[in-house]
Amino acid sequence: MNKDNTTPPLLEPVDRTTINRSQQLLAELANILFYQSIYTILTGHALAVIITVIFLWDTVNTNWLLIWSTVLIGQSLYWVYRVGRYRYTQPPAEQSQKWINLFPMAAIITGSLWGMTIYWPGVIDNPTSLVLLDIMVLGVTAAGLAVFAPYLRSYVAFTGFILVPFITRFFTSDNSQHWTLGTMFLLYLIVILISGHNMRRAVRKSIDLRIENIDLVNDLSKQNIQAEQAKEEAVQADLSKSKFLAAASHDLRQPLHALGLFVDALENRITYPEVRNIVDNIRISTDALSDLLNSLLDISKLDAGVLEPKPTDFLLKPILQRIQTDFDEVASSKSLRLEVIDCDFVIHTDPSMLERILRNLVSNAIRYTNKGHIKLDCQLIKNQVQIEVHDTGIGIASEQQLKIFEEFYQIENPERDRRKGLGLGLAIVKRLADLLTIQLALKSTPNQGSTFSVTVPFVDSISSQIAQTTQFTDDLQNTRVMVIDDEAMIRLGMRNVLEEWHCMVLEAESIQQAMDHLSSDCHIDMILTDYRLRNNETGIEAIRRIHDHCLQTIPAIILTGDTDPQRIREAKDSGFHLLHKPVSPAKLRSLMSYLLEESRKKQAEANTVNN
Repeated sequence: MNKDNTTPPLLEPVDRTTINRSQQLLAELANILFYQSIYTILTGHALAVIITVIFLWDTVNTNWLLIWSTVLIGQSLYWVYRVGRYRYTQPPAEQSQKWINLFPMAAIITGSLWGMTIYWPGVIDNPTSLVLLDIMVLGVTAAGLAVFAPYLRSYVAFTGFILVPFITRFFTSDNSQHWTLGTMFLLYLIVILISGHNMRRAVRKSIDLRIENIDLVNDLSKQNIQAEQAKEEAVQADLSKSKFLAAASHDLRQPLHALGLFVDALENRITYPEVRNIVDNIRISTDALSDLLNSLLDISKLDAGVLEPKPTDFLLKPILQRIQTDFDEVASSKSLRLEVIDCDFVIHTDPSMLERILRNLVSNAIRYTNKGHIKLDCQLIKNQVQIEVHDTGIGIASEQQLKIFEEFYQIENPERDRRKGLGLGLAIVKRLADLLTIQLALKSTPNQGSTFSVTVPFVDSISSQIAQTTQFTDDLQNTRVMVIDDEAMIRLGMRNVLEEWHCMVLEAESIQQAMDHLSSDCHIDMILTDYRLRNNETGIEAIRRIHDHCLQTIPAIILTGDTDPQRIREAKDSGFHLLHKPVSPAKLRSLMSYLLEESRKKQAEANTVNN
């Protein structure tokens, strides 16, 4: 287990005469700051610096680039040392403020170094360099949210020293496009500061709850019921962690969702091939980060108990063909051969859950295979179909074969390289297999490879009830869409994407504003709403209010960055379609097209009955 994910130590019950509440708050804050995934973030920051230097090499003075990158990477290495020192020494609470003060200093230095890049000669006048630099700065600012936001003044300094120079430079330019960029950066600054404020507030609530729990433990210890004390503290600490993670996940998903929308809108406006290549790489990076967050979301869904298997009879072959199509290029990029054997069996289980299991197994095989091949095949054994994923990878020692199904456990990733995932893929496989009550097996030899297999029920013949793929058109032209979200940056990103699809967009930041738009005209075709709105209102309430007002059922999609299991259950029970931020524009468009087509079919059937 990599130490980057080490859990902060619990504060031991203490005598109130030796440490006051202020010191307790500082000690908890220091633990949160120094026990987050800083090593992973610093590695990503170093990669961002290197990529920036490479792409600006022919635009900016070489000496400046080398000095700038040396200082930033040197600071990253220094932070690796300071974090390791803090975790190793476990300084007393009285020294917490000294350690916390390192964060504002780091924020000012890092922010200033990134902020100055917009003033390098030639950058603002070179479209390719400017696009790359803008994307890097937005990404670094979003990543800094996780590092600095728990101590808000450091994040304000960080974002200010990065974004204000860009905003100032754009608004002092005579170029109208630069004014547009200045406006976008200003809106982004506002959104990111609001997200930082929300995260800081969640951290403070978490700390207050933990300290209250510690005081309770102290009181109970005087009554010699230490067993009950420990149980209560563990329960409360777990609740505190869940609340904090849910809030942090939501606030991280919001800017990432907006970034994905802007990248998608940017893709359709780029004509320069070299710039297009950069944007394609950024799309790959944002998709990878989305996949990591979605893996965490899958764990939340399983914890919430909202995933219910829907077993049916279906052909196995189409699933295997989709997997080969999706992973062929990934395997080829590592000079591996992906071989998928035709399997014409009909099986009985939940098709989507089985496909997720097989995708995770194939992805895991590719990730840990450096040469050779990956083979996906199946065979009929008695009345069961055994589906196997073979690889010629690093293999797994016998003593580790149970551990690999634990969350965050990875055999060969001590540096927490994000390209090797989070260590959640096999944990999700195990829990889905248990949910489906299908057998999951592993055979492996170190340095020779591994074979994962799942065994599912075989169906003798094709059932007439096997679901056929629904065909629908992907034409959204002139579709009237109501977008409800209380964050201006999200609404702007949604408008850019939807207008690229030739939709007509109505925006609202609240239910009341949405109702005002509909007061005289109820002709809308689709509702896209955030789950959490202002004044404790929800997207579910917004959809129902509009349905009641319009006296018709309008296709609707709820978009949310909330991973709280209770929220997931509420959204699922509502019966409306739910997508989790960051949402892939392609996935959003596909679901919108499907829902609109289904709505047209129902309307046509109703008209036939009436006639």
